[in-house]
Amino acid sequence: MFNGTANILKPPGISSFALIKKLRGILGEKKAGHTGTLDPAAAGVLGVCFGKATKIIPFLDDSRKEYICEMKLGFKTDTLDLEGETIKEDLNWNSLTAAEVESVIHKFQGKQQQIPPMYSALHYQGSRLYQLARRGIEVERQNRNIEIFEIEVLDINLPLIRFRAEVSRGTYIRSLVRDIGKNLNTNAVMTFLLRTKSGPFKLEEAISFEEVEKHGGTILQESHEILDLPHYTIKTEEYQRAANGNYLIKDNLVESEIDLEVNDYFLLFSESGEFLAISQHQIVDDYPIYQPHKVFI
Repeated sequence: MFNGTANILKPPGISSFALIKKLRGILGEKKAGHTGTLDPAAAGVLGVCFGKATKIIPFLDDSRKEYICEMKLGFKTDTLDLEGETIKEDLNWNSLTAAEVESVIHKFQGKQQQIPPMYSALHYQGSRLYQLARRGIEVERQNRNIEIFEIEVLDINLPLIRFRAEVSRGTYIRSLVRDIGKNLNTNAVMTFLLRTKSGPFKLEEAISFEEVEKHGGTILQESHEILDLPHYTIKTEEYQRAANGNYLIKDNLVESEIDLEVNDYFLLFSESGEFLAISQHQIVDDYPIYQPHKVFI
């Protein structure tokens, strides 16, 4: 059994669900959750929480994600990537210059609205969009507010373009590729996608499935290590109060100075260094308390 987090380097050709299923078997832990799925054809970081560590998922800041994408101009598929059927082809890109391409791509930086692809896991009247798409049904999708914080062109070798983009949660890179193509008066598909960052999970710190298979849970992180929250310590004699999820007062903590705003979350440890809970500073009846919110023991 394992309780903790893993920054997994997902290879292309396997779904996020299938990869997590394999990891659960290796670690002997039935409960697992990820912090943002990746398309089967895509590669890159996949944050996974096991056992009690699934409690930290709501506290992870995954508002920013970063990708390296390759796209190809001149054709369109029903999935907006190479997994689908080709439905349009053109040679409009022949007259484009690298300067024109770069200028159009840079215009996508900033806040905007985006229509998600039909081949996505979004819900529509009780079904997933991709389930409808596989039955040949296309429905109108609502625009979503997204933000592209930064976009950088890495290489232009028409009809291929490679770029890096840091985007908000909920942004579909396949849709971004589609829209870049439209603005260049051509069609476009995504040919390669690598997620290099998802919230606190970074590519340079990711481990492969094979490494987990070889070393097991010993190379993975404890539940609290990925959380960027203040640390405070419960006095030994008050340990049971925290373990039971009872509210605490300042005198129950070791630290004499508590630098927290109301509603701030913090990590609570025992004097021996055991991680006990994610707690919150609250005001109840005009009195400051420190409430264990998610208990991990």
